[in-house]
Parts: sequence; C-alpha cells; structure tokens
Amino acid sequence: MTFIRQLCAVTVVLFCFAVRHAHSENPELEVLVLFDNTSAREDLRRSWGFSALIDFRGHRVLFDAGSDPTLLLEHLEKMQIDPKSIDHAIISHQHGDHLRGVYWVFEKNPKMTVHFLDNFPEEAFRRAAGVGMKPRRVKGPFEVVPGIYSTGIVDGKPPEQSLVIDTSLGLVMLVGCSHPGVVKLVETAQSQRKTDSIHLLLGGFHMLRKQPNEIKAAITQLKDLNVTNAVPAHCSGDLAKELFQSAYGDKFNTAGAGRRIVLDEGKLVISTLEARNEPTDK
Repeated sequence: MTFIRQLCAVTVVLFCFAVRHAHSENPELEVLVLFDNTSAREDLRRSWGFSALIDFRGHRVLFDAGSDPTLLLEHLEKMQIDPKSIDHAIISHQHGDHLRGVYWVFEKNPKMTVHFLDNFPEEAFRRAAGVGMKPRRVKGPFEVVPGIYSTGIVDGKPPEQSLVIDTSLGLVMLVGCSHPGVVKLVETAQSQRKTDSIHLLLGGFHMLRKQPNEIKAAITQLKDLNVTNAVPAHCSGDLAKELFQSAYGDKFNTAGAGRRIVLDEGKLVISTLEARNEPTDK
C-alpha cells in the first residue's frame, strides 16, 4: 500500500512537471534580441545596430534588422531561427544600422511582409525593388498582427515607428533608436492604446551622448508614465544603463544578442537563450 501511494505521488509530480514543461515551450510572448552593441552569449558577436524577433500568439515579427546582414543571418542560424518562419518585418527608421539586414532576410523569405515608413529615402525603396520587395508604406498607427501594433510615424530627426504588444500583463514596447525621444514614444503608445502604463520597455533609448541630468529627467518621466521594467539596448549608452539600473533595481535588465524575454503563466522572465545542437521547428 505504501509503495502504491509513493508510486502515485511520483506519477503526480511527473505529470505536473510535464504540464509545466509543455506550457513553457509555448509561452504567450517570446522576444529574442538578435543584434545589439553587446552580446549575452559568447558565440554571438556584438555590432552596432539593433534587431529583435517577436513570437506572439502564433505570429513571428522581426523588428529592425541590424547593420551587418551577414552577422544577422549568422545569428539567426546560431539561434536556430528559420528566416522563412518570419511573417512581418518592421523597420523603425531609415538608418542603416536598423535597415541593412532586412534585404538579405527578405531574399531568404520573399513571402515576408516588410513595413517601411512612408518617408524613407527613395534609395531604400529602390534597393527593395532590386530584391523584389514591395514594402508597405507606413503612415499612421496600424495593427501588424492581432495584438501587435505599430505607432506609425512619430516625428523626430529622423521620424520613427515603435511596436507595442498587448499582453496579459500589459503593454510590451520595442523602440529602435528613439530619435523622437523615448518619453515621446512612450506617451504616443499610451495615447494610442488608451492606457497609462507600459509593462516592459526594450530597445535603443538614444542616450549615448546625453548628460546625467538629462538621463535622470527622462527616467523620472518614464517612471511617472508607469514604465515598470526597462531593458535599454543599442544606443542607450553605458551611463544611461547605470542610471536605469540604479533607478529600476530588479526591474532593470541588460539586452545583448541572445537575450530572451518570455512572458509565460503570468510572469516575465529575462534570460539568455542557450545554444542548442538539436534541430528546432522555430
């Protein structure tokens, strides 16, 4: 009888573990940093620029494409991501460190829908035509796929678009380089989505050459706007990262190529995607 009870207990534990494991394989949201000025993994190289991949409710969206096409494709391969699995590519603004890689990814996946701002220089559209790409011209805000929204053109030098993901924990926001100002981008997203908070803010905050008082003022504004978690990347700068870490504590994290952000079972987990040898279906 004791043996039977023990066997039942072990069975229950294994069943619960299997359920948790199966669920974690299909999180509500997964964001992978593909390209950044820093690296979170030894086998992924750092380079100037930014790119991230979003998996959300069965859709896969590329946000920006880095400065080095060869390196971006290398990272996709090492992270076992098939370019053909990407549904949409959103390019935040016209600078090459966010744009260059998209042409090469498109050549691997000509079915991918690419979104450029309407005011991109004509050279970007000519190069797109050269690889058979017909980018959609973005003006105002729109829904990319169910639950993922572009802010549309936000005025700046140059203008940008950002992405907002409507999750069960609140909005997750990705910014490219924040030329219009990261506070302005957050305010725009909140106004469009009719909310007063952002659960997670990830991307380039454009503070590399900002003075400490300017950075601290922006941090105060972001906190007043109820930005809960901050993950500065790319052009944010080391000083900004230090000040954000001081202000946000355990709600701060670093980005870097290979960083993995997962929202699963009502929790936000930030880690590094481990290198794997086995094949993947992603």
